[in-house]
Amino acid sequence: MTNTKPDPRQVLRSAKKILLVDWPDPVVPRSLLNAGFTVFGFSPGGYSVAEIVDAPAGSQNGFPPRNANEKGYLLFTQIDGSPKPVDIVNIYRPENEHAAIIENHVLPLTAKVVWLHPPLTSAGTRKMAAEKGLVFIEDVNIAELATAI
Repeated sequence: MTNTKPDPRQVLRSAKKILLVDWPDPVVPRSLLNAGFTVFGFSPGGYSVAEIVDAPAGSQNGFPPRNANEKGYLLFTQIDGSPKPVDIVNIYRPENEHAAIIENHVLPLTAKVVWLHPPLTSAGTRKMAAEKGLVFIEDVNIAELATAI
């Protein structure tokens, strides 16, 4: 891997599938979906796929629109297995969890990008990503960038 800092816009433009390992607010997956990305989530219960629907069906729980600009319910539906492959793994978890996330999600899902959601930063995670040949991005809100490009 080179020492040049990657262009987050270019990285995002070349991506199609994004795995969110936690997120600070429903705006993040909603913005990515609205920008045309396929969005997956991870929780201790497994992987899920995100979508925006008119209304949740049956026992499904969704995140309702919070204002007039948001349409539909944000819904995460559990999937069997993993969403392999993904392009980006966006992480919003404490630094002490990053190594396990890289080993258990980034590498098995053949992601090429580790993206730390602000305000997270980590020199240790940057070094680990470089050692694994991964692109590393921090200090850039992926949802805001997706909305802007």
